[in-house]
Amino acid sequence: MRSFDTYAAEFIPIRLMLSIAIVAAISGLLAVGYTNFSVTNTEHQVENQWLSLQSELYSLLGSGVARDVDVPGDSAGTKRVYTFDLPDNLVYLAFGVDPDTDNNGMLQTGLTEEGAVLCYKVEGGSKHIKWLDDQFCFREGLLGNGEWDLVNQGFILDSSGVSTLTFELVQQQGKQYLLIHSSDSYT
Repeated sequence: MRSFDTYAAEFIPIRLMLSIAIVAAISGLLAVGYTNFSVTNTEHQVENQWLSLQSELYSLLGSGVARDVDVPGDSAGTKRVYTFDLPDNLVYLAFGVDPDTDNNGMLQTGLTEEGAVLCYKVEGGSKHIKWLDDQFCFREGLLGNGEWDLVNQGFILDSSGVSTLTFELVQQQGKQYLLIHSSDSYT
């Protein structure tokens, strides 16, 4: 007859606890990895859309005709229409302004470096700032009397989903600007 090994039976609960701890650690690492992948993937999605728009804006700046905003009724400037498909975890995408300079989550309008900047932030990620050539001077447009006028501030998108913006080449006192046709909650 075999004798019962009571010493081995005492280690079953310890082995079970170790197995549960190892499975929990691996699950935790997978969850953190997936979250980091999701944030990085979303940032790449926004970056790719910006690069696509940037190439269109370079052609606009290189060969477009600017409308003089100081001359009422002047013919429209050259335009580019771009449709963004922004992810659900986008905090903001800003043209011409860093809307969260203090990184406190409170978005503010204004103008940064004469509007030659693009900023975006994804929930869970860090803020990305793209410093642009001096020819990129973004300005928010304001529709009045049937024409879009310059507002001395950048443009902020703070919602996800599909957003269509029109970029018009305009000039004021000899300086060219990229006027964004749209309105948002920061006017």
